[in-house]
Amino acid sequence: MRFSVLLLVGVCMTLGCNRGNIDMDNAGKEPIEVTIDAISYTMAPGQYQRIRLEKGRHLLKIKRKDATEAEETDFRVVEGGLLNLANSNYLIWTDLYGDPMLRESKLEEEWIEIDGHDYRGEFEKLDPTVYYIEKKWDYGLGEDFPDDLLGWEMGNEKYIIKRKLFRQEELIQAYNALVKEK
Repeated sequence: MRFSVLLLVGVCMTLGCNRGNIDMDNAGKEPIEVTIDAISYTMAPGQYQRIRLEKGRHLLKIKRKDATEAEETDFRVVEGGLLNLANSNYLIWTDLYGDPMLRESKLEEEWIEIDGHDYRGEFEKLDPTVYYIEKKWDYGLGEDFPDDLLGWEMGNEKYIIKRKLFRQEELIQAYNALVKEK
């Protein structure tokens, strides 16, 4: 029994079962050289990578293609979050799963302008000038909103609120696909 548990732990570590706690994203159009503490990454335009960082303070250096010097800042990881390497626009979309009659009372849906168009829902725009944003969503960039409630415990309330982090362009695509589907 112990051997099989140790084998499973070893396989998970090797294959990446520990998926990481930081969504490191270059949503920009230029490559970026990134150093976190002493580990360097080259992030191609549009590249996303999930990494693991320990709780605590970390030093971030970002060198852009034509820059002579790297930008430096430090950030503190509590649980995990988003590293916005290109100062891009991100939003959190909050949605309700369960009784649709509860949407009005449980969500703060409003009209919001995104890239010159109006969208209705509960959205939170994140500050694009902040490099690190601590996680306040259920699903990160590499995850989808679930399609249904299969296997979820809803309790007495008969609904669950879930939040997903999106790049601005991907939120627009997901929203338009949902509208078209309905």
